[in-house]
Amino acid sequence: MTDSSNQHSATEPGATSMRRLNTQKVLKATWNRGLVTASELIELTSLTRATVLNQAKELVATGWLREAEDTRAAGAYSKGRPALRYELDAAKSVVAGIDAGQHRISLALADLRGKEIERRSLSVEPGACGEERLRITEELLRGTLEKHGVQKLGALVIGVPAPVDSGGFSPKVADGFWAAMNPDWRAQLAEYTHLFSVENDANLAAVAELGREESDSFAALMVGERFGAGVVIDGHLLRGTHGLAGEMRFLSHVTGVGDALGLGYLAREQARHALAGGAESSLRRIPAELVRAEDVFQAAAQQDPLALEILESLGRRLAKVVAVISGFAGLQKVILSGAMAGILQPVIDIADRELAREPELTCVQLAVSELGAEVALQGAISRGIELVRATAPFETQKR
Repeated sequence: MTDSSNQHSATEPGATSMRRLNTQKVLKATWNRGLVTASELIELTSLTRATVLNQAKELVATGWLREAEDTRAAGAYSKGRPALRYELDAAKSVVAGIDAGQHRISLALADLRGKEIERRSLSVEPGACGEERLRITEELLRGTLEKHGVQKLGALVIGVPAPVDSGGFSPKVADGFWAAMNPDWRAQLAEYTHLFSVENDANLAAVAELGREESDSFAALMVGERFGAGVVIDGHLLRGTHGLAGEMRFLSHVTGVGDALGLGYLAREQARHALAGGAESSLRRIPAELVRAEDVFQAAAQQDPLALEILESLGRRLAKVVAVISGFAGLQKVILSGAMAGILQPVIDIADRELAREPELTCVQLAVSELGAEVALQGAISRGIELVRATAPFETQKR
């Protein structure tokens, strides 16, 4: 005779695993939708009605779903059994994205639908060491969480201007720049969350564009202080060994470029150097050491000869960079991203003129990101939501 108690014990782990899988199916079916009925969940998950109702009940009890007013009470149904309706409780968990840039640390809190709760930032000296960046970032994070009464984050994602490997670390280089930009964030900040990730800022910009972009092969090119690219090929983000895909230090070997310095940096520094050398320009109304890239673009709009000359050099430089990265990877589009992307149209026009001289490159489209200066921050929020969604509802309950 079979020992039924032993048989039950042997099959229980499998049954538990299946129940967990079914619960995840039901939750994920509600994630990017509004109100859904039990019937719709059955169709979306291919589960039985009894299973859907049981798992939905469990998700309501644990706070992941809300049971909405039924269709009859809502006035949308009048005959027969009223349909139960459910929706994701987006406030169940809060995610944080941090853009730890060279000049500024920015933070955003958002719910599971990506709706922002708050956005804050603090300035940081460009040459600040890793320890100082850690201190400023934790101060910003701790103050924001205390303000909103958040004890533990659903996920925390940090974007840095350095290549990042799968473990969240950057390769060691002699100048120490990557180490300063990407210190040991996990050791300092992991206590705030169960799900933690460090990513390259250009890769996060590409993540933000992925949800909006029709092209399946493109680069999100950060153009401010230094060039860096998040590269998407056939709909997949490239990372490469040590996270070096999209790293632009190879530009030191490109004739006519020579380094990975960005358009914002060069606009500012070229103007300062020319003014210090006695060049005539309307920019002389500003002390040379205070001239910004934005000032150069404003002067060019007023047909200032020095500013126009600088923009010409930037356009030619951009064309060479785009020709190299798009020609090698077969990109359909290069999206200029970052804080100054919105003022770059005059430079894009020059780059387009230069690219038109290369027939094989005329298919490459240059565009400006519509996501503004905080594109990496938005990518960090999107990545944080992905992390929660991939592990909910079980792993996140460890918080």
